[in-house]
Amino acid sequence: MTHSATNFDTLTGRDPAGRPAYWQVQTVERAPSPDSLLLTSRVKTHDGTTLLHRTLPDVANPGDVALAELLLDNEIRALTRLHARYAVPLPELPRLVGYDFDSAEPFVLLEPPAGRSVAGGLRTLLIDERRRFLIGLFRALAQLAAVDLVHGSVGLSSLCWDGLTTQLINLEHTVNIGEGSRSSLSRNGGVAHPGDDVRAAGRVVYELFTGKRVDLGDTPDLSSQPEVLAALLHGVFEARPDDRPTAVQVLERLNDRDPLPRPVDIAATMRPGYDRFDELHPPRAVAPTVAAPRPPVVAPAPSRPFPWIPVVLLVVLVAVVLGVIFL
Repeated sequence: MTHSATNFDTLTGRDPAGRPAYWQVQTVERAPSPDSLLLTSRVKTHDGTTLLHRTLPDVANPGDVALAELLLDNEIRALTRLHARYAVPLPELPRLVGYDFDSAEPFVLLEPPAGRSVAGGLRTLLIDERRRFLIGLFRALAQLAAVDLVHGSVGLSSLCWDGLTTQLINLEHTVNIGEGSRSSLSRNGGVAHPGDDVRAAGRVVYELFTGKRVDLGDTPDLSSQPEVLAALLHGVFEARPDDRPTAVQVLERLNDRDPLPRPVDIAATMRPGYDRFDELHPPRAVAPTVAAPRPPVVAPAPSRPFPWIPVVLLVVLVAVVLGVIFL
């Protein structure tokens, strides 16, 4: 929500932890965001900090409005998950500052990306720079997959390079693994799979370092490429996502020895809170239930044997009498 103030607008929303917050901002300029439906602007806060403000485009078509709302929701959901699951900000992924999704003017505030977009191409990188570029790209994918997210739109327009590492931005197509993917980059029947990100990253690597374009449905001929590139991208373009290497396996090929940050175990993190609650609010003691006395079990009376002897004597007597009468 936006409120007017002297030379500033006040954005009211929530901080990354979900607590109410506000920011006094001034729009500096519209920032380029190729291949993104959302509007991106550079804004300055009252203390001079520069942030990126992403919001809905000014469109009239109800279908476009609904799609833009969905994409903004995707980005907020992905960014808040990254904030909750990683203890420190990741240099390879965007950093959330604030957001609002339940007003007439939803938005997301981000720290500006490191470096510049590579959409216009990269200058010729030295061997070590090329390796660091690749490591940054695949670390970003590995860190997303570790918290069950698929970026869904890895491409030149979603990458920035600052000379030290790569940052993967524009998380508007990011969904959970197994969710329906609305990205044209999905090659798994519309179901989001980390292998789709790996394949898309392989296209980026191939195009950047060969200068040859690869269409979505095409598989480049790696046999004609230098052995280093062919070995790095081996299996990346397989038809089935499960047959492709993971981002972690590509990092192993790059000999990346820096350990990936381990996501926070949410259940373990909340356990002390649960224990403290139980300590302050112990469950009420329940009086033991006393079972009612059961009536004594009365054994059934023993059955008496049938008087066979008198019956036999009676039958014999009757037979004798009848024999006397009819003789």
